[in-house]
Amino acid sequence: MDLLDLAIIYLACGAPFAVQYSFRLKDRGPAEKSAKCILAGLAWPVFAVIWLTDAFKRLFSPTPANTETRQLIDGIRESLEASVDLSGRPDAAFEFRRTVLRWAELAVAVKDPTRSPAVSDIWEITEHSRPDLASASYIHRETRLIDAHFEAARGDLINLATSLKDNIDFRSRAITAAKLLNDDRTLQALTKDGDSGSAIAASAQV
Repeated sequence: MDLLDLAIIYLACGAPFAVQYSFRLKDRGPAEKSAKCILAGLAWPVFAVIWLTDAFKRLFSPTPANTETRQLIDGIRESLEASVDLSGRPDAAFEFRRTVLRWAELAVAVKDPTRSPAVSDIWEITEHSRPDLASASYIHRETRLIDAHFEAARGDLINLATSLKDNIDFRSRAITAAKLLNDDRTLQALTKDGDSGSAIAASAQV
């Protein structure tokens, strides 16, 4: 292997860094963008170290917002679990946790949907004629899917509360959880008295 082969391998390794950097500089002028992309391609070991360091920091140091959200969801799960006896019933425990976690996580997701800049980059890579419109349409579709999943999760949680209608502690804790999640429709359904399971579930879908 001679120097030419080593140079080709080195530049081939740097090409992905130059391409990735070009998307980060899409609002810059052509001359500045070209110069910085060439620099990223040639000095890719430096950029690789910087990006790996940043990735490790984000991996092992979750942001405060994510930490608070995770603590909220885990706290709701632990609170609701404390109100029922699931010992010796692994299947029931799994289904219980799945129902509670799915409801809590989706309740957070619909209130604060993720907006990833990578979505618009995908349409630019594929040379879509209107990447902004395509990105907005995709995000709208994903939002509708999340809303639909949340409706189903809400119904499952309300049906669970109905099956435990004699457990006052569970219902009280579920009402507190609905308040913490700002889920008014679940709160309204849980605070209704004297309804059948189907009627309570139906009220959440109105």
